Amino acid sequence: MNSSSIMLPVTERWAQVGPKKKNWLINIPRGGICISAFVIASTGKSILLGLPHANKHWPEDGGEPLWRAREMEKKKSWMLPATHMLIGESPDDAAARIANEFTGLKGEPKFSMVQSHTRPANVWWKTMRHIVHWDLCFVYDLKIDRVPIRLKPWWKELRLFSREQIPSMNVGRGHLDILREGGYVR
Repeated sequence: MNSSSIMLPVTERWAQVGPKKKNWLINIPRGGICISAFVIASTGKSILLGLPHANKHWPEDGGEPLWRAREMEKKKSWMLPATHMLIGESPDDAAARIANEFTGLKGEPKFSMVQSHTRPANVWWKTMRHIVHWDLCFVYDLKIDRVPIRLKPWWKELRLFSREQIPSMNVGRGHLDILREGGYVR
C-alpha cells in the first residue's frame, strides 16, 4: 500500500465489501471491479490464445457484454481463455469451467497466482474519465497436448502461439499484462 492510500479515510482504502452499515468498511471503486479467472493453457513454449466471435453466448457463458465481444472481434484482439467468476463460484471452479466448458480443454488447471491491477476506467468507458477500475485476477496453468478440435460458438479461432510471438501481437483487455506479470512472456 502506498503512503497516499494510507492517508485516505478507512472507508476509502480497504477492499472489504459488506452490508451498508457504518461499522463495515466498504469500498468498490466507481469504475467497478472485475473478479476473473484466467487459464494459461500451454504446450512447451506455446500458449493458447483465442480470437473471439461475437454472438449471444458471450454475456451468458463468456462473462463479457456482447458489445465488447464485437469490439474484440472487429479489432482482431486475441485473448486468454478467461471469464468473470459467477457469484458464489470459487476460483478453482471458475478455472475448471473455463478449461472444460468455455474452451473444451481436458485436464485440471493448477493455481499459479493472484494478480491485482487498477487502471483508469476510461480505458473502456469513455464517459468515466479519471475513475478507477479494479481487476482481481486468479491465474491458473494448464498443460495441454493439443488445441480443441471443436470450437465453442464464442470463439472464431483458438491457436497456439510461441511465447516470443505474443508480445508483438494484438492481445487485448489486459491479457498481455497477465502474461507479462506472471513471467510467461517478456
